[in-house]
Amino acid sequence: MSEDIVYELSSNCRCTKTDDDGNELKDENGYTIPTDYCEGCWQDDLSNTEHDIIQPWLEANGITEDDYIAVSVERATWQNVSGRGVGKANLKAILDMLTFSGDWTLKFTYDGDKTLIAQRWSHDEPMGTSPFLFRKATNDDVENWQHR
Repeated sequence: MSEDIVYELSSNCRCTKTDDDGNELKDENGYTIPTDYCEGCWQDDLSNTEHDIIQPWLEANGITEDDYIAVSVERATWQNVSGRGVGKANLKAILDMLTFSGDWTLKFTYDGDKTLIAQRWSHDEPMGTSPFLFRKATNDDVENWQHR
């Protein structure tokens, strides 16, 4: 049994100031000090998530770039609504289904085998959503989604 791989993506920059040796600098209260500008944390996090989580999960499930995936959630937004979506089998489509214009954080968890889940936090979801569940979309999923 392999250990879960967990990565977070956020719409907020998480870059921190470092000394010449790469050690994070901290303020008088022990908190890291944010940089004055983003130094590429988004690109790094995106690349790591795609390489270490999304691509291995797609391969483990026999999903190619020509396939679609189905995503569902039982409790999201401040209204605790259920939802589902269908999109191409890539990280961009996944992000399009899970994010919105605003501040959010996504935590992706991959079990190293066949299961991928994500959870989202935002201003309206301070306790987080229930897990977003991912699977290969069936032909019916795709057909029904395209005719909405």
